[in-house]
Amino acid sequence: MSIVDGYGFQREEITMARRGYAKFKNDFYLNGKARELRSICPSALGAFVFAVTYCSDNLTDGRISDRDLHYVLGIGDEEIDALCAVDMLEPDGNGGYVIHDYTEHNSRRAQVEKKREQSSKNYRKRRFSSLSSDIHPDESELNRTKHKNTRTQEDSSKDESPYSPPGGGEFDEYTQEFEQCWTAYPKKTDKREAFKAFKAAKRRTSFAVIYAGVQKYATDPNLPSDLTYVKSMANWLRGDCWSNPPLPERRAGGGGGPGPSRSQQNLDHNRKVVERALALERAEEQAARKEIGS
Repeated sequence: MSIVDGYGFQREEITMARRGYAKFKNDFYLNGKARELRSICPSALGAFVFAVTYCSDNLTDGRISDRDLHYVLGIGDEEIDALCAVDMLEPDGNGGYVIHDYTEHNSRRAQVEKKREQSSKNYRKRRFSSLSSDIHPDESELNRTKHKNTRTQEDSSKDESPYSPPGGGEFDEYTQEFEQCWTAYPKKTDKREAFKAFKAAKRRTSFAVIYAGVQKYATDPNLPSDLTYVKSMANWLRGDCWSNPPLPERRAGGGGGPGPSRSQQNLDHNRKVVERALALERAEEQAARKEIGS
């Protein structure tokens, strides 16, 4: 039975996969993002394989809904977050996800359907030619024709260019929502890491909540004037700091950062003791000179 998913793609109900292949290059185990993923969440590697084969089987052009990720493939939130963190999976803004660069390595649905239609036409031409000429091909030729007609582009999913995730080339274009937050945030450091954290944060809450939190933090009157003591945007997002209460009130005359450490306080105290001792010694010397002069 055919069903239509959340992206408008018609696909078969999950009972049996279509005949075909979703391939990975031999050097997949050397791919930087795959190795990073194995380090932070090993189970997400298997989840990625499931997602790629699902998209190849259902011709979704690399798109997969959140519902199918969770309830068809059984992929958990931790694995989804890890895949998003290394940019192998990206939120599509419609409650689902897209595999990064999927269509650069796999055929689009339109290409598969065009190839399927062409294969059918070729088969009909060969069939008509065979019947009209009353020529009976031998068994080996029939087998080759049958194999060629059944293993179409639909089945092979672009064998000549098997899928491999990107190795960290040109970075994705920053979204307008992220740029709004980046402009409002008081500390501008490591924009790329901030964008990764922003995409992951949007899985946990809405853009409106994040942006309101950024504005509240940026306009807090107790925000340190010394940006050394302000979190980077990436760390702020990873810590879900949009839900934090207002900053504590600074001490009067404070310089915008935390007070001196215990060791610094001891050094300051010792310095003052030495200064007082030297001042006392100079005063005694001056008094002695006056006595001699008198």
